[in-house]
Order: sequence, then structure tokens, then C-alpha cells
Amino acid sequence: MFVSLFFPVFLGIVILCYFALPAKCRPAILFFASCVFCASLDIRSLVILFISILFTYCGGILLEHAGKNSFRPGKIHFILVVLLSLCLLLLLVFKYTGYIFQRFFPGLTFTQTLLPYFLMPIGFSFYLFQMISYLVDVAKGKLAAEKNFIHLGCYLAFFPRLVSGPIERAGDFLPQLSALSKIKFFDRGRLSTAFTYILWGYFMKMVVADRLALLVNSLFGSMQEFDSFFLFLGMLFYTMQIYCDFAGYSNIAIGCAAIFGIRLTQNFASPYQAASISEFWRRWHISLSSFLKDYIYIPLGGSRYGTFRKCLNTMIVFLLCGMWHGSGLNFVVWGLLHGIYSVIGTFLPSGRKYRVLTFFEAAFAWIFFRAESLSQALSYIRRMLTAGLQPRSFSRSLKLLELDPAEIIVVTISILLILLIDEFCYRKKLSLPLLIQEKPNAARYLIFYLLLIGIFVFGVYGPGYQAEQFIYMQF
Repeated sequence: MFVSLFFPVFLGIVILCYFALPAKCRPAILFFASCVFCASLDIRSLVILFISILFTYCGGILLEHAGKNSFRPGKIHFILVVLLSLCLLLLLVFKYTGYIFQRFFPGLTFTQTLLPYFLMPIGFSFYLFQMISYLVDVAKGKLAAEKNFIHLGCYLAFFPRLVSGPIERAGDFLPQLSALSKIKFFDRGRLSTAFTYILWGYFMKMVVADRLALLVNSLFGSMQEFDSFFLFLGMLFYTMQIYCDFAGYSNIAIGCAAIFGIRLTQNFASPYQAASISEFWRRWHISLSSFLKDYIYIPLGGSRYGTFRKCLNTMIVFLLCGMWHGSGLNFVVWGLLHGIYSVIGTFLPSGRKYRVLTFFEAAFAWIFFRAESLSQALSYIRRMLTAGLQPRSFSRSLKLLELDPAEIIVVTISILLILLIDEFCYRKKLSLPLLIQEKPNAARYLIFYLLLIGIFVFGVYGPGYQAEQFIYMQF
């Protein structure tokens, strides 16, 4: 993916073709490049992606045709329900078939031979939600069905966001494709912003997330070797790892898209500065949060029917959120925990004094998200709470984690840097790349230089190291 040597070469070729060939070909170039990108990751995923595009294209036209021919609302609703049911059926098949057979029928020949065909296609969970939002908006008349197959294909398959989002709305993305012919390569403002997003994304991923991943993998994989102090650190390390990993991906995706003149949704807004779990979800994976709100929570009734119904709807949404993220019971518990936090928060006063509490609520829930199973998550929590402090094993634990004094300093400074920058961005209400663009040229170039040096000097990469895949690729 973004951290492989293939990607910068691929991106460079696409940029060259995009700006060298006739401007009217740009949507087609992006669509073709997206198909090549998907095929390079998994050819089976490309087949499913193309079928999904064709399904969405025909479904949108069918819904629009039904509306124009004065079908009764009940019939349009029926068509939409059938289309959405097929979408959700595919999600359930890909998400849970492997889990069910591996858990309950591990000895069957099916598990070994046919199971690979039921593995989750790359990016499917993300572009499926785009399919759903598109079909719903067309059915409601909020959006005209897209007649240009290439444009719709580009909307669903656009390679910077294919693997892990952001989850874009058709009404925001499709109009941009019609204006691509006006995009000039030599636009310093756009290119500078794009470069900043990409640099900051790589810094978050390679310097912070991948370094913490080495520690987290050891702590979760050998929890019996560590005392409560180190397991508590493991919880905090993963809290920062998943943020820097996912936000790093999103920043790289936003930067790559900006090169082509396409604006993607800002997916994170200093989430660990939130004072409640509800606010946390307005700042974390924003494109998913807004989808769940607009297409599940509000249709269920939202908060319009009293406190009990609001709490029930909240729990349903977070249960579905957990099930979307993974097929294990640990993901269900993770989702329900956030639902419980949100329900409790409904009855508590708001205030910035709850920021630390919110951070630790999210951090505790992340244990279930990181664990390979519910039993491992419970074992980790039990060990974390009961192992106690073992000062005599402190040096041995550092050795197991390969934490020398220099590494401890790098880890500590990188975490503090992320938290301080997030606090600054929270106060300014802008992301770091946009804040950097407000600085004079000299200051901007200095920041670029420092980020590049940080990535090359402190980034985790090189011979013998297998770059960590982005966490959200598995969803």
C-alpha cells in the first residue's frame, strides 16, 4: 500500500498520464488507474469491485426511472429495500462466512478450499457504504442517478481512498469530476497543501504508528511476561497507534487526491481532545460517524421520540458499528462499550473536565478492538488489573520490548508531539496541514524539511522490516 515502493512509482505514473493526456480523459484515467491499483492488491477484489459498480449504476437508474414514471412511493421503497438487502447480504457473506466456518466447522474441507473465495474483498466495507448512501439519495430524490459509468466507477473505486476510506458522499464527490479539466498542475497552493498532507500522514504512520506497533504486538502477544505497568502502557500505546495509523492513511489519501484536484472528507479532528464519547465520534472516523447518523440513527428515529428511544437507537447504532468492524465477539463488545459510554454521557453534564475520562474510556475499549478474540481481551484486562508492579522485572521487560534509552526518548517525544499538535489544532479548529499553509514560505519549507528528516531518521523501515499494513485494511 502507501508504505510500499510500488505506490510512489504508481502514483508518479498516474500523475504523469493525468496531466500529459487530454484533460477530458481525466476521469477515465483515474478510473483505469484505480482498477489497476485494486488488481495489484488482489485481482478477485477487482472483479467484485466492478460488479459492485455495475450493480450500483443499474440500481440508481432503476430507482430514478421508477420515480419519473410516477411509481407509487411504496414500489420505489420496495425496490430500494431489495437493492439494500442485496448489499447487506453480500457484506454478511464476506464478513461472517469465514468466521462461522473457522469457529464452528474448522475440520470441514470447505474451510480449507473454498474459504478464500469468501474473504473480505479489499475496500468492500468502505465502498459498500458509498453504494448504500448513493442508492438511498437517488431514491429520495436528493441526487440524480449518474449516467456516466466512468464517473460512478471513479466515485466507488478512486484509488487513494479505496482501501480505508474516507467514505465519500456522491453529492460531494461526483460534481468534482466534471471540473477536473480545469485543474492545472502548477498550482502552488494546491500542491503545497497536498504535499503537507502526505508528509504528515507518512510521519504519523512510519514514525509513530509503526514504532508503537512493534511494542503493542509484543505486549499483546506475550502478556504473561509483563506486569500491570507495561500492560497499561500497551493499552495507551495502541490508543495512539491506531489513531496515527488510520489518521496517517487518511492524510495521505487526502493529499494524493488533492494532487488531482479532488477534495476528500477530513476524517479526523483531534479526537482525543473530545470531552465525551459523543464528541469523540464527531471527531473520529468522521465519514463513518456521519454515515451512521444520517442513514441509520436518524431513520430509526434519532432523539425525536424521547430519552429511552434515543438511548436504544444509540445502542443499535454502536452495535452495528462494532459488527461492521469485525466478526468476532470482541468487536461487538467494543461497539456496545461505546454505546454504553454514550448513553451514560446523555445524563451527565458536559465540560472540558471530562477530556481525560473520555480518553481513558476510549483507550480501555480499544483493548477489545486490538485483541484477536474476546477471551484474549478479557485475559489482557485481567492481567493488567491483577499482575501488580514488579520492579525487579523492569529491566527484563525493557529488554523483551527492545526498548533502549534512545528508543524510549523517541517513543515518548513522538506521542507527546502528536498530543500537543492535536491540542493546538483543536484550539485553532483546523488540521495541521491547513495550519502550515498559513505560515510564510520560510516557515513552511522548514517544517517540510523537519518532517522529511523525521521520517528518514526515525521512521520504521528498511531491510529486514516488514512494514505494518494499515489497520483498517482488514475491515
